[in-house]
Amino acid sequence: FQKVEKPQGFSRQNVLHAVAEFVVCDDQSLAVANNTGFRNTLVAMQPTATQADLPSTHDVSTYIHNMF
Repeated sequence: FQKVEKPQGFSRQNVLHAVAEFVVCDDQSLAVANNTGFRNTLVAMQPTATQADLPSTHDVSTYIHNMF
């Protein structure tokens, strides 16, 4: 197993960064951000998350574009 970095606090920005990193590093489709199963997984990890806390495909795309 790979060592997991020290967990960061839950915030919209941290989730956006983590999802963007997942998409880029694991060659995932941007559409994964809007996938119901993926979004439910994020909510399972943070049950108090709201719809606004979860990044959309557009959010991830914009974040990646702005980072590079």
